[in-house]
Amino acid sequence: MKGNTILAIAVCVACFLIGYLAYLSVTEIVGFVFDNTSACERSLQDCTQQRSNTNFR
Repeated sequence: MKGNTILAIAVCVACFLIGYLAYLSVTEIVGFVFDNTSACERSLQDCTQQRSNTNFR
């Protein structure tokens, strides 16, 4: 019975670590993609602010 308990705990820890590593990799990929997109593609407000700033120059 004690072996089953240890095995269950080990499986839970392994699943947690796999999920955490998946979360970290997704956040890194999203951060990389988000940093490499221009401001106009992200939101309309940023794009209109950039256009209004360039019109005054």
